[in-house]
Amino acid sequence: MGITIPSFDKEAFTQLIFNDNFIHYELKERMTHTAKVLHHFLSDDFGEAAETIKQLIDNLRLAGIKEESIEFMFFPEYISLYGIDDYKTSILAFEFITQFTSCEFAVRPYIVKYEDKMLAQMVLWSKHPSNKVRRLASEGSRSRLPWAMALPSLKKNLCLSSLF
Repeated sequence: MGITIPSFDKEAFTQLIFNDNFIHYELKERMTHTAKVLHHFLSDDFGEAAETIKQLIDNLRLAGIKEESIEFMFFPEYISLYGIDDYKTSILAFEFITQFTSCEFAVRPYIVKYEDKMLAQMVLWSKHPSNKVRRLASEGSRSRLPWAMALPSLKKNLCLSSLF
């Protein structure tokens, strides 16, 4: 297993993660906080950062970390926070990352910002060989996904379509 971030300071990362408020954070807040801390250690270039995240996932897998483990949970949040203006790179990252941890909450801001493109992408993902990518397509675009960001346009369209 190679070193993904040669300049990575494990002690600084750990201290930043486990700040005085961490114990009080709910799970979503912990994921957001961890993604923001990770941002200090990755390239400012989102494409490079996304590639590093893919390498981190590969290295975690080589270390025996199984898919859907907690170690992967904050990567979708990172993409959601820092990739929103780089659609193409984000979509490729989501497609890769969702095979190890759910991205269904993280894609929702993209559906709001890029609705037509994202819905077309969801259709493509619904035919993907990976059942986890297909799940991202269905769950990520659910208009009323519990605990997730609302998708008002899809709710509205769903209500209108039920009238016909």
